[in-house]
Amino acid sequence: MCNVCTRDLKTPEPAPVKPNRALERFKLKHQLRTDPHDEAKKKEVEYQPDLLAVSTQYSKIAYDTFKHALVKLQETKAYTVATKTSQPLHVALAVLVVAAWLSRCDGGSVRGWRALYVTAVAAHLGTQIWMTLISGIVLYFSLPRHEFGRVQTVLFPVYYAFNAIMSLLAALAYYRTQCLTRFENTSWVQLALLLVVFSIEAYVRLWLVRPMLRAKHVKTQMEEAAGGGQEVGSLILGELAHCPRYIRVLKTFRAYHSSIAMGTLITLGCSIYSVMIIVDSMCR
Repeated sequence: MCNVCTRDLKTPEPAPVKPNRALERFKLKHQLRTDPHDEAKKKEVEYQPDLLAVSTQYSKIAYDTFKHALVKLQETKAYTVATKTSQPLHVALAVLVVAAWLSRCDGGSVRGWRALYVTAVAAHLGTQIWMTLISGIVLYFSLPRHEFGRVQTVLFPVYYAFNAIMSLLAALAYYRTQCLTRFENTSWVQLALLLVVFSIEAYVRLWLVRPMLRAKHVKTQMEEAAGGGQEVGSLILGELAHCPRYIRVLKTFRAYHSSIAMGTLITLGCSIYSVMIIVDSMCR
């Protein structure tokens, strides 16, 4: 609408408010006197909430807080895994089997610690074999190099954190078992191996994984800018072979990656030897 058209428009006057006759009759019948400008009178007749009103108000606050927390929980990945996948059923079945096995006879405390020890060693070794000898090799020779790198970026921190926790649980469970059996037939080599494995994996997770992933991120950005990274099972430098900055980043990444790989091989050997010690203890 133009300015010329708006000049002739007039602001409509508000319609007069009609008095509420029913309200006026009610005030007259009960002799009610109200004065909205009298602050003292307003405070005198002001409503004071009782215990029921206060409790209802706080109940509403608690309900809203619980509802908000429930919505936040439903948005988490853990809730999605627990409600839309079958993994929680696997865990529940494993716990049920272990509980039934522990209740078979006396000595449940020792049996429980031994079960935790063997389970932690088995889970640790199984994760190492799958990640090192199966998953890593199959994915590297099946996916483009950058796609494989993105997968490893997600898996590496979780893998070493999980293995460090499993090795720590195995060491604690083994030591607790020996305390309950008064250190009969104790293998101090086994305890030393478990502590070495935990120390290496915790060091890798806390001090090597993050700088290695940072160097890999810079390396990937430079390769994508040069149009590389789509080869499968190989590394083609192309024109980046003559870039000093890229060569420095590549050497840094390979130094961290080689150190992590060396630690992985050491822990894998220790885990296999730990399983051999368990086999020897079963054959006595």
